[in-house]
Amino acid sequence: MLCENCKEREATVHFTEIMNGRVQKHHLCKECAAQMEMMGYASNEVPFVKLLTGMLAAGQTQEQGENPLQYVRCPKCGMTYEEFTRVGKFGCAECIDVFGPLIGDHMKKLHGSDTHTGKTYTKEKMQPETKQEQEQQDIEALKLRLKEAVMLENFEAAAKYRDEIKALQAKEEHNA
Repeated sequence: MLCENCKEREATVHFTEIMNGRVQKHHLCKECAAQMEMMGYASNEVPFVKLLTGMLAAGQTQEQGENPLQYVRCPKCGMTYEEFTRVGKFGCAECIDVFGPLIGDHMKKLHGSDTHTGKTYTKEKMQPETKQEQEQQDIEALKLRLKEAVMLENFEAAAKYRDEIKALQAKEEHNA
């Protein structure tokens, strides 16, 4: 298949462009694809177009046996995807638009997950410092048991927990 732009060389770069719901397939030679990127063909508002133009500029395809991702380059700072994977940091704010669709697997390798979960704390119960704090913790635990018993319609247990809560609260008021 000949390049649709120059109609002279073999088309080695194939991509599909979807703009406003219209699908267009393009077949370009390596030279024309690189020229299109230099002329600012890529829209700065469409991050995936930036990713594609990085591949177009390199003019590499999977058919040639090379990894096209190694040629994806940020148009602002010039960082390549290969550099990003080696360094582990973006070169500029625009890198997230260029490399964003590619970094899921890389993040899994680095962090064990591709989603951020934040800090996780152990659920060790802190020992109460005073007897009053201990009684307050007991009341809270009984309230949880009471709710659970009511939900399970175990009214005998619920009545028992209610009575224990009242007794602890009365004891707490008496000590205060």
